[in-house]
Amino acid sequence: MREQPSLFHIHDEWRIGSVYLVDSYRVNVSAVSNELLGKAQVNGYVLLHTSDPNARLIGRVDRIVKAPVHADELQDAAAALYGGGLAHNDVTISVIGTVRGAGGGRERPVFTGGVDRLPEIGAACYLLQGEHFALFVNLLADGAAMQAAPLTLGSYAQAAGAPAILDGNAFFHRHAAIVGSTGSGKSWTVARIVEQAAELRQASLILFDLHGEYGPLAAHPNIGRYRIAGPSDLTRKSPDALFLPYWLLGYEDMLALILDRSDENAPNQAMAFSRAVIAAKQAALREADMQEELASFTIDSPVPYPLDDVVKELTARNEERNVNPRTGNETNGPLHGRFNRFLPRLSAKRSDRRYGFLFPPQKQQLEPDYLDLLAETLMGRGGEHSPGVKIIDFSEVPSDILPLAVSLIARLVFQIQQWSGRQSRHPVALVCEEAHLYMPQRSSADAAEARAVHVFERIAKEGRKYGVSLLPVSQRPSEINTTIMSQMHHIVAMRLIHHADKSAVSLLLPEHLGGIDQVLPALGVGEAVVAGASCLLPGRIKVREPECKPASNSMKVWEEWQGNRNPQQLRDAVRHWRRQSRG
Repeated sequence: MREQPSLFHIHDEWRIGSVYLVDSYRVNVSAVSNELLGKAQVNGYVLLHTSDPNARLIGRVDRIVKAPVHADELQDAAAALYGGGLAHNDVTISVIGTVRGAGGGRERPVFTGGVDRLPEIGAACYLLQGEHFALFVNLLADGAAMQAAPLTLGSYAQAAGAPAILDGNAFFHRHAAIVGSTGSGKSWTVARIVEQAAELRQASLILFDLHGEYGPLAAHPNIGRYRIAGPSDLTRKSPDALFLPYWLLGYEDMLALILDRSDENAPNQAMAFSRAVIAAKQAALREADMQEELASFTIDSPVPYPLDDVVKELTARNEERNVNPRTGNETNGPLHGRFNRFLPRLSAKRSDRRYGFLFPPQKQQLEPDYLDLLAETLMGRGGEHSPGVKIIDFSEVPSDILPLAVSLIARLVFQIQQWSGRQSRHPVALVCEEAHLYMPQRSSADAAEARAVHVFERIAKEGRKYGVSLLPVSQRPSEINTTIMSQMHHIVAMRLIHHADKSAVSLLLPEHLGGIDQVLPALGVGEAVVAGASCLLPGRIKVREPECKPASNSMKVWEEWQGNRNPQQLRDAVRHWRRQSRG
């Protein structure tokens, strides 16, 4: 019978050399075999002996050098190891963790990410490849945390039989990011994660789908799909259409939508608008006999109020004329004419059918219990009509209002979590496709984007306390707000070519993984570099295809041009454009 491989008894045929230099967490190995040096790979893994016979160190290869060198150019210790040879076969290694054998209360070997001792000069170094690498990865997969909450992305590139398993608790407990150029396989990776979440009985995950590409995932029985209402939904009822009425917007969000900050009357307009909104909310609470809410509400409280009342009040202020009691002459009121631009701008927004999801004509959206229904739709779980995993389609939302629409849902989720009792609070994850569109750098953000950034910055910094996880997905990580990106403790990086994007990823990697970002341009479709606390073994993986593939494949242009497909239905496209709906 063939002897089973062991990490503590690797045959000498895999010994690449001996340690001759130790510096912090890095060590250098003198390779004695040109054949094994040729098998070593940058970002591959090695096993190092220590003075403790029951402990081995795991290292990642940073650099491989084969260069002529003379013995008198080396330090004495190194020269002795080289034996005066004429070739300097040097392998630079970063130590990433420790494998401890059975004993001391352990029934089997375990791996930890900590390093409490470094190898001694002369310690043996072995390549971890083939069955030994698979053995080590399976050792990781058998860890208690991995067994309790496994999240499988695929397999390691070094060995197809070595599963790339993440700790799902750690991955979602502290925010993660998925980045990669167009066509690198981001959508497949997202779909792979979402599908596994949908298999969990009490999952609560919301995917922001900006282009409608994740519709096929709704075929899964535990995944629901909704879409932000478009113009065609204003005249017909659709069970999957979501309305986000204006009264859900905070005061600053509403001003970002309708106020022109360059207008010299903007301060007066903002002040009068706030007073009119407060008065309208007070009247609505009195009419609904909500006395407790009336005593404690603020301008940002989610209280339904008729916008017509606000417009009526501002119009009165804009046309106000006062009579001098002594002379009988009429004079303009203090705000007369101050809203000549504000009111038409607000009217244009309300009448624009593309904004129908914000200014709906239905009476239902002005009822106090509408927020309860919306919260159940977004965050309910476990029922046929409220699956735990939801896809929200934003493809019909105008680009200028997109940041506000996305951040509005994120803010609702965060505030519901914030105001939930600690014992009843249930964790929820927000998967943010095309995150760079609504989480930009503050220096380049307009008013709507700035409000969205404010929401996501707060979630990135405080969400963990309330069980809200962020998972930004982007092809341009360098354009995502740096405050948000600095809170990402896990990274799934697919092919990236642009220097700024590679640099943004390298800032998220631990110090001992420096340089791993250099492999990003060489990654194939569906390959990724994974790092973070959720991944005990950072490295290059091949993502497994999801069962329900998103509709994100790039068009095969040359094949399409030479094919015989039916002509494009241009008249239908024009009709959809005019109707602002593909339905």
